[in-house]
Amino acid sequence: MPDLTIINNLDEAIHVTFFITAPTHWKNNLQPGERWTTHLPTLPLYFQARWVERTDYDSGVVYRSRAFCPEESWEMGATIGAACAAGTASVVIGVTSLFTGWGEIGVPISSPLMLIAHAGGNKYATMGSDTKLCETRVWVPWFEHKEYSVRMVGGGQCGLWDVKENRQI
Repeated sequence: MPDLTIINNLDEAIHVTFFITAPTHWKNNLQPGERWTTHLPTLPLYFQARWVERTDYDSGVVYRSRAFCPEESWEMGATIGAACAAGTASVVIGVTSLFTGWGEIGVPISSPLMLIAHAGGNKYATMGSDTKLCETRVWVPWFEHKEYSVRMVGGGQCGLWDVKENRQI
């Protein structure tokens, strides 16, 4: 498995992760200027950075985001897994009931399953979204050790930067 390094070039600590459906490799509290190197499979992965702590200057309240952990990873995997299973079951039951002429039985079963799938997909899509600084797709190369920088890019947005190629991902 190749190495990949993340450099925090922001002025604040961040939580970072690579994930396939759910977080698989992460580093919490990556400090400004700190580097994190991890071994990753050669796959297209998603990268996500979250802020660690933010202060509401009007109220003085300090908010802390949830760090990546095995429990969150299992929760995300279970959420999308259950949504996919419910959606698949809904389609199979619906199509089967149409071909067998049992539509009056299949539709009442199929419809709630699709609603469960929809609700699970919505939950999965918003998990951690309130603390997300950036999220992008990353291809992990076969043999090259890549270095990516989390930094502010155009328009004051946080983004992932390929250090060697000097371009935003």
